[in-house]
Formats: sequence, C-alpha cells, structure tokens
Amino acid sequence: MNTYGSHEDLAQKGHFYGVYLLCSQSLEQRYHGKCYVGFTVNPKRRIRQHNRGCDFGGARKTSKKGPWQMVMIVHGFPNNIAALQFEWAWQQPTLSTRLKIFPELKRKQSKESHFEYNFRILNRMLNVGPWHRLPLTVRWLETDYERSFPIELPQHMSIVSGKVAITASQRKQHLNCPATTTIWAPECHLCMERIEQPERSRLGCLNASCRLTCHMLCLANYLLGDQPGQYIPIGGECPLCETHLIWATLLQRKRLGLGGGEAQDQEDSADELSDVPDVDSDVELSD
Repeated sequence: MNTYGSHEDLAQKGHFYGVYLLCSQSLEQRYHGKCYVGFTVNPKRRIRQHNRGCDFGGARKTSKKGPWQMVMIVHGFPNNIAALQFEWAWQQPTLSTRLKIFPELKRKQSKESHFEYNFRILNRMLNVGPWHRLPLTVRWLETDYERSFPIELPQHMSIVSGKVAITASQRKQHLNCPATTTIWAPECHLCMERIEQPERSRLGCLNASCRLTCHMLCLANYLLGDQPGQYIPIGGECPLCETHLIWATLLQRKRLGLGGGEAQDQEDSADELSDVPDVDSDVELSD
C-alpha cells in the first residue's frame, strides 16, 4: 500500500467542503474493493471515524467492512450545500437530472471495479454544469489509485496529490503578515452608482495597488461577458488594471476579510465563524 508522505496542504476550518471516495481494503472478498461516497469538512478525522465504526461517528454501511482508504477527495465548493448536492449526484447518477443524459453511467460494466465505475461517474460530473464552472480541486490521497482522466477537465480545475490538514483559523496564519489598507471609491466603477452596505456588496481587485470598487453583481456580470445562461463567473481581467481575477478567490478574500480593507472583528473562534456545522454527511453509496 503506497501513501503520500507526511507533508500536508493546509485548509481553513469552516471553509473546507469536500466530497470523498472510500475504497475498502477488507480481507473479506465480499467487501474488498467496495466504495463509499461521503461529504466531510475534515478528511483526516473522517477516515478515522469510518475505520473505528459507527459507534465512533463512522457510517453504518462502512462499519466492519474495512479497513477503508480515502483514495480521493474533491474540494473547493463554495458552501456545504453545493458539496452535498455533488455528493448526492455522485451517489445517484441515474437519478440526477444532470447525469441522466449519460446512459452509460446507469450501471457498472463487466470486469469494471467499483473504483473504476465511480471514477468514470466523477469524470462526467466534472464536465457538466453547474459543476464544470466551479474552481474545484481533485486531490489524490493514495498513489495506488491515481490516474489520468479520460475526458480532460476544465482548465480552471486543479488536480493535485497529497494529504490535506484542516487548520484552526485563517486569522492565525496572517497574524504576522503586514496589514494592508484598501482605498475604496464611493461609487461602483462599472455602474457608477453609490455602493450601499459596502461590507456586504463590495468587491475589489486581487492587485493590492488597484482601486477597483464594484458592486458584487456588477463585477460578476462584467466577468461573465457574453456567456448567456450562466450566473457563476470563472474569472477574467480587472476592468482597471487588467490583473487576472479568479471569482472564487475574490469571494474567499471577501469572506475572510483579507486584502479587502475590512477588519475581522470576531474572536478567533473557528466554530463561530464557520457557516456549516462541524459534522459530516452520512449519505451512503449503494453497492
């Protein structure tokens, strides 16, 4: 069994939403190779729960059928609702309205492993809306399972390898960084209307020296350009300085109050700052 080294990428507690795939390493033939799809906000803790059993927070369907390996996880969802919807569709491709157009996903092919079947479903999912517009990361957690996607993923998605650890607070990571003050304009640079409630509706540029000030909706429409029927921008150029903007990064910085001129007044409590309870989904994948 090959696993990645001790180095772990960091993600902030309360801002990580992942949908993972487990594969059973059971010595019992009837369980070996079976798969399970789930949602988690903390992958390292979740795999421990699965392997300890349902009495310790694991799922009923994985209890006593392991040991389990978390072989991959998809993360980068904007919130827990989007991640849970993705989880359900991956679990139920024949019921998902987005995947019904792919009849080849209805069943596992002969001689196809459970992992290969779930990998094939995932490949299709990442190339259809609305998921194909999200800045998702596919993270391989076990080297034995890592492989190329037959259908190329959208360019704004990332494929990485290695473990991920959840840190207590983003604020701690920036305590020693010099504070930056953004100079805002009172009006939106795109619609020229005054920005009311700027803490909620104002966005700027990723370039700290740029004075771009926009309504969130105005900037979203600008980045969408001539893409009819879409409502989630992927990215584009700043209308003032032409810096390349990534929509998901803009929203994350807005949410964390980093580089946006807004102080984070709350106490350093990850549980209070999180917009999702620190729990995991117990939705299960049928065999």
